[in-house]
Amino acid sequence: MKTLAFMLAAAAMLGACSERPQTVGDYRGKKDAKPYEANFGGDKAKWEAALRARNQNQNEYKRAE
Repeated sequence: MKTLAFMLAAAAMLGACSERPQTVGDYRGKKDAKPYEANFGGDKAKWEAALRARNQNQNEYKRAE
């Protein structure tokens, strides 16, 4: 009797390990825009330069000089 209960409990726990996909039909979400498309007109180099400049302003070693 105990073995039957143990086997049922083990089957229930193993059944809880599987996960079904959580999508609805063929929808896979919208495509995200590139971060440099909105404010920099699609110019990736200008966006990267602005990022580098912002990072240097947050650099404590650079600010302490």
